[in-house]
Amino acid sequence: MLDINKNHIEKFEEIKKKFLNKTEVPQENNWKQRSNNDIWLGLIIQVIVVGSSAPADKFDKDEKLKNEVSYEKLIRIDNKDELKKKINKVLRTVGTRYASSDISKCKKTNALVHNLMVLKNFKEGPKGLLKRLSKFEGKNGDIRKIKYFMKIFRFIQSKSARDNLMSLGLVKNAVALDIRIQNIFKKIGIQFPRGFENNPKLYDEIEKDILTKICQPLGIYGIQFDRMLYQNYKEIMGLKFE
Repeated sequence: MLDINKNHIEKFEEIKKKFLNKTEVPQENNWKQRSNNDIWLGLIIQVIVVGSSAPADKFDKDEKLKNEVSYEKLIRIDNKDELKKKINKVLRTVGTRYASSDISKCKKTNALVHNLMVLKNFKEGPKGLLKRLSKFEGKNGDIRKIKYFMKIFRFIQSKSARDNLMSLGLVKNAVALDIRIQNIFKKIGIQFPRGFENNPKLYDEIEKDILTKICQPLGIYGIQFDRMLYQNYKEIMGLKFE
């Protein structure tokens, strides 16, 4: 799939030597220390960020807005139309891309209402879901968690599912291929196929190549590789390789 050679590995090895030690990696199973509301707000951010990250940053910094759509408040509302109005208002306040003022046509609003109902149906809410996912073990445990997450939620695709589960410490052999990571690969000389972001099968194949052809030779997990590139993006893009 990806054309990865010895020269590319050497460049990634140089990046590893310079940046891995100062990279912050989510603690394994840190979701256990989080509240249901923390987990729910993280899911909202993953939906908001699709199309543009700026509105997600604005939402994450606004405690008042986060309180308006807190998990505890929303699950007490039985009327779905009222739920949609509350969620849509917050999405539009932060300038969320694709958040239509016509609530019936707003895919993000309707996706979040659906996602809330999914979580509400678990005995312990969001933590109940994560407890279930934590039981997906073995060689294919990480990819099973990712696929299940994508299956039950709306507007959560390949990248966002991985990003969310890695942040919660539930997945460690994965890579969330956002535009920054794609740019680093391009700088190093590796091209991604066009449109892979919206093709789960193709995304899986690319990720598998990265994990087996880059991460394994470097002796690191996908989550370490992902966070290393993401957190040190500007410095890496400024490197001059020999």
